[in-house]
Amino acid sequence: MRCRLFFVAAALSCLAFVSCGTTKPLGNSFYERNVGDFSERVLGNGIPVVVKKNAGSRIDVVRVVFEGGVPLVPRSLSGVEELTVDLMVHGSSKYPYQQIQKMCYDRSFAVTSSSGKDFSSVSLTCIHRDLSDALDILADGILNPLFSGKDFAQALTLAADSLQSRKASPEGALGIAVSEGIFAGHPYSSTVSVNDESVSRLKLDDVKSHHRKLLDSSRMSIVVVGNLSDGEIDDLAGKLEGYFGSIENGGYVRPEIPQVGIQGGNIIVPCAAAGEVGYIEGMFRCPERDSPDYIPYVLATMFLDDSLFDVVRERNGAVYSVGSGVVGARRLLGAVSLYKATKAEGLGGMVREAISAFPKSEKEIKARLDMYKNKYITSIFENSRSAGGIASNIISSMMYRSSPSEYLLRPSQVRAVSPSDVMAAYRKYIEPLSREDAEIRWVVVSGAGSAEKFEL
Repeated sequence: MRCRLFFVAAALSCLAFVSCGTTKPLGNSFYERNVGDFSERVLGNGIPVVVKKNAGSRIDVVRVVFEGGVPLVPRSLSGVEELTVDLMVHGSSKYPYQQIQKMCYDRSFAVTSSSGKDFSSVSLTCIHRDLSDALDILADGILNPLFSGKDFAQALTLAADSLQSRKASPEGALGIAVSEGIFAGHPYSSTVSVNDESVSRLKLDDVKSHHRKLLDSSRMSIVVVGNLSDGEIDDLAGKLEGYFGSIENGGYVRPEIPQVGIQGGNIIVPCAAAGEVGYIEGMFRCPERDSPDYIPYVLATMFLDDSLFDVVRERNGAVYSVGSGVVGARRLLGAVSLYKATKAEGLGGMVREAISAFPKSEKEIKARLDMYKNKYITSIFENSRSAGGIASNIISSMMYRSSPSEYLLRPSQVRAVSPSDVMAAYRKYIEPLSREDAEIRWVVVSGAGSAEKFEL
């Protein structure tokens, strides 16, 4: 069985197939059938409320999104946003944490938080009849969190333990090495979770200060997914106005994110848990998600994955798994992952051989292209089987594209790619990696004295 595992994803929030493409419907019947389920309200202070009707579902999801992410956080305070939104769901002025836990258990709803490189969110998921009560808990947690010293100390201890666990595991050590090495000096060098520098410096006052910065109407948006009638949407908008409509505009400006550089030598990280096995990531330039080359490039990496599997794993038995993808958020880097590499000699040559084994003609590409298009489209929409997955697609479209419904256009964008488009993307971004002097920067995690042995 083919095992395609882009193993650094958990540590880096890697995006194997991220949002992309044009903003025009392209005569897309799928888009036209579904875009009517979207509606938008705007609170008095400018906070947009995007609602997606989800017919047949009795589950409602509400997510309050805070744009900005790690580029607005100094590296010395890395993790402060994750701690802040986490503590928002751990008790408020009206709802002690124990009461929230009991209500969630008794009514089977959830109030949660999440953080990423470019935005964070606080969310609720509940059955439709409990929306009003759950919304009150969500809103009070956002507006009036307790931020008790005890809760902060416990959250920071858990974050510190998680950091130590990541450092001790090869996969986690690789993710840290990429953040600290590949993204050094870049806005993404601040990490979502605490790092060695911030874990001993963060104080409760930092969390309280960051909370005040998050409550800025110009960086907030609200996404709702549920089977709501027009009247229920109006009622919900009124409640949201009451909760959040008085938040002031703090003048947030979306940060400019420069292209990620790949200059510098390879990064070697010793990790005792890896033994003599290598956990390896090779970084290189790839098109940004708003580039017309992006979708053809993603499809080209699917062909590349087959070649990597055949050459590196099957023919040479050099790795447990091998694959390619992208790393980043607003700015991207291409990546080749070599998971549990056991053959150090000539490993880079195997990768270059696999790159050179890409189909040589558009006819060869055409023979498999529909299969990969189906795979790409499935990867985008498999999350949409749940209300939470739909909300995630909407937020991704809002953050990285031009409209909340942008993701509905992706099937037609993928279908429009021709074999010549894929070949052009390969020749521009992937084929140059087959040269000995290719611009690719490797990060290698292995046991002491072993990492240097891998020939890349």
